[in-house]
Amino acid sequence: MLHVQNLVVSVQDADISKDIIKTCSLSVASGQVHVLMGPNGSGKSSLVQTLMGHPAYQVKSGAVFFNERNLLDDPTHVRSRLGLYLSMQQPEIISGLQVLTFLKEIYAIHVQKSITLKEFLLIINPLLNHVGLTESVLYRSVNDGFSGGEKKRFELLQMMLLKPKLCLLDEIDSGVDIDGLLLIAQSLKNYREQNPESSMIIVTHYRRILEYIQPDVVHIMIDGNIVQTGGVELIDIIETSGYECYAKRIE
Repeated sequence: MLHVQNLVVSVQDADISKDIIKTCSLSVASGQVHVLMGPNGSGKSSLVQTLMGHPAYQVKSGAVFFNERNLLDDPTHVRSRLGLYLSMQQPEIISGLQVLTFLKEIYAIHVQKSITLKEFLLIINPLLNHVGLTESVLYRSVNDGFSGGEKKRFELLQMMLLKPKLCLLDEIDSGVDIDGLLLIAQSLKNYREQNPESSMIIVTHYRRILEYIQPDVVHIMIDGNIVQTGGVELIDIIETSGYECYAKRIE
């Protein structure tokens, strides 16, 4: 499904262009769950935002193919229509834009047909229940006054509405309590059961969500490089020894 080959990505810091992802390669097959772990500043969020086409990240070299299509030729909105979705680590607050209007419009764009409000409510209301949000959230402004848990669940709501083929989940488990974590994990499990061909890349610092969502592959990222790829045994190594042993490989 997804093939990233020797990707090098830079960001502009003041007047200096800095490489933040360095010769990164990975492949995600249909239906797989990949986990991306690493210390702060290692490039995890930068990678998933690059995959989504964030304009702050400039691809210097390498290739990204999604279902054999070169994604680097496509702007963000096209990547979204192709089936990519990114849940943001820090979702934007958009005061004055009603959640119901926002969701209805992005859904209509994705299915490429107009839809009445009555028809849309029949679609969105069951999904609200799945992510633990009430109908009242539809009449608030996007992320305005939302708690940390509500923001994460709203990100999941958008994912479930759009049914992406590749879900890029950037710290979907951060800033939530145990009840919120269980709800998020169950929502992801339900999504996988209903969409078995969809794949996920989960960026996380914590093992706890992985107790509920079994990953197929774990990647360790250090200083913009994926330095180790393996199974869940890598998580045990990290919990025991931290990232130091991996950091030494690129010194």
